[in-house]
Order: sequence, then structure tokens, then C-alpha cells
Amino acid sequence: MALSAEELVLIVLALSAGAFVQSLIGFGLAIVSAPILMFIDPSLVPAAVTLVTLGLAIVNTWQYRSQLSLKGIGWAFVGRIPGTFVASALLFYLSVNALELLMGIAVLIAVVASIFKFAVEPNNRNMFWAGFAAAIMGTTTGIGGPPMALVLQKLDVVRLRATLAGYFIFSCAISLGAQALAGYFTLWHLKVSLISLPFVLLSSVLALRLAPFVRAEWVRYGLLILCGFAGIALLSKGLA
Repeated sequence: MALSAEELVLIVLALSAGAFVQSLIGFGLAIVSAPILMFIDPSLVPAAVTLVTLGLAIVNTWQYRSQLSLKGIGWAFVGRIPGTFVASALLFYLSVNALELLMGIAVLIAVVASIFKFAVEPNNRNMFWAGFAAAIMGTTTGIGGPPMALVLQKLDVVRLRATLAGYFIFSCAISLGAQALAGYFTLWHLKVSLISLPFVLLSSVLALRLAPFVRAEWVRYGLLILCGFAGIALLSKGLA
């Protein structure tokens, strides 16, 4: 699974762009980078995206530690457990085309949910199902942020960043274990992720410096447009 220099540069740029977005609004690394990585080399998804997201989540948790509070999302961690078992079973049977279709659907669901800002109360039941859905989406496609962002959308943007970052540390670690058992996470994924990680962290630091001058809404709208095109492209590719 050798990558050319051009492919490696594109991978680093995609992951770094996603890290910039995630560091500004709390999620987005996978939504931005996973579709691009699928077009470069489908075997990079979901493991490489999940591993880089884990590294970024650790850094973001430290950056926003003063605002970090996981109180109230305990049921999301509970829902994560059965969701991971379901996702592990799916990974054994998913073909590349099925993964493309699933990712396309996941991206478009995230776009629609963000556009219409569905009102979802952060009660125990909704937290459980958000954790369950995030486990399935995150483990199979690397895109696990939208369900949690949906139930936490009433938080102010800084607390949202901090809470999601703390949650991602736990969720990504669980997903990587499931991916490894299913044969989707290997030393090759670790190598690609480690090469990308310094640039991803630099992008996160840049986002932190620019955060006071960049309106998160501008980033969100740009993200929705890009993701809409990416989701449609993946659906088309999976159906082809």
C-alpha cells in the first residue's frame, strides 16, 4: 500500500484542513478529510482518520481544558458501547462501495442536521442514542462528531469544542480497538497518521490563534457547502 509523494501531500493537506475546522467549531476533521481520503485510497478510511482525530482531540482538550466538563454526557458513553459492537460487525461485511455509500449518507445527514438545526434536547435518552449513532458512524467511516454535536448544539462554542474534544478521546480509542479487530487498523495506518500529525497539530495551533478573528458561522457555512458536494460525490461513486 505504497503512496506517492503527491498522494501523501494531499492526505496531509486534507487532514490539516479538517483539523483547522475542528479546532474552530468542535468537529469537522473527519467530515472534511474522510471523503478526500476515500478518493485517494479507500483503505485509509476509517483508521487513519480516527487516529489523527484522537491525536487532535488530546491537543484540543488541553487547549480548552478550562472549559472542559463531561457532566451530563455519561449516557453517550453508555450508548457508545453497543454501537461499537454493531459497527464492528458491519466492518467485517462492508465492501468498498458500501463504505462509500455509508460515508456519503453520513456526510449528507450531518449537512442536513446542521442546516436545519433540529432541536434535540440533551436528555439521557437522546445522549444514549447520540452515542450509539456516533459509535456506528465513527467506527465505520471515521465521521462520529455530528450526532454528538447535534445534542450539544445549545452549548456556547468554546464549551462545545472542549466537550467534544474530551468525548473524542474516549470514542476514538474505542473505535480504533474495533477497527483493529476487524483488520482495518494496521501499522501502515499508524505510519501515515504519524507523518500527518505534526502538520495537523500546527493547523490546530493556527486555528486557536485565529479563533478570535474568525467567525465560526463562516467556517460552518463553508463546511456545509464542501460537505454537500463531497457527500453527493461519494454516493455517486458508491452507486457506480
